[in-house]
Amino acid sequence: MKFYLFYFFILAAISSCKNDKKDNRDSNIEKIETQIIEKRNEDLTKKNTDSSEFKNMIGSNCAHPEFFEFKNYKEYCMADTISIDLNGNGLIEKVYFDNKDCPKLIIKEKGEDLISIGCGKDKYKGLPNAIGWVNLWCVVSDKKTFEILVENGELLSEKSVSLERPSIYVGKEEAGGGIITYRNGKLSWIHQSD
Repeated sequence: MKFYLFYFFILAAISSCKNDKKDNRDSNIEKIETQIIEKRNEDLTKKNTDSSEFKNMIGSNCAHPEFFEFKNYKEYCMADTISIDLNGNGLIEKVYFDNKDCPKLIIKEKGEDLISIGCGKDKYKGLPNAIGWVNLWCVVSDKKTFEILVENGELLSEKSVSLERPSIYVGKEEAGGGIITYRNGKLSWIHQSD
């Protein structure tokens, strides 16, 4: 019986040492991760503050409340990926900008064809065929918004429209833009600039 009690104390001591080593290892990993993040932030601050890469990488430079006329919205940096159920089917789409070949907005949903807006393609009726002008975007959760009706480059009128679900606004500072949304089950553009 004494042997078993001795054996139990030995195992408890070994287990305690392993936990201490694991705690030390976890602590060291946290310190290294903190140093990496601090170094990355330091490198970013050294970059020229006029560079668009710098503006897209630092979240605080992505706030442009003066350019949004919405009550309920969340702005994102241009380099961010938005996760949203845009079409209302219960599955989350990933929405992001891809500038590899030419600027385009990608809407990616598991099991569905990729939606690509931009690059001079008029694949989706009413949506812009170029997206390189966009320098700000957000998710709009307002239930009502406005639409500016334009025909042949001439402003006709402005009307109030309902949004069925959260949608994505893309725009340019001080110039306006539009909302990408689903209306009656189809991908649509709500024009919002003069």
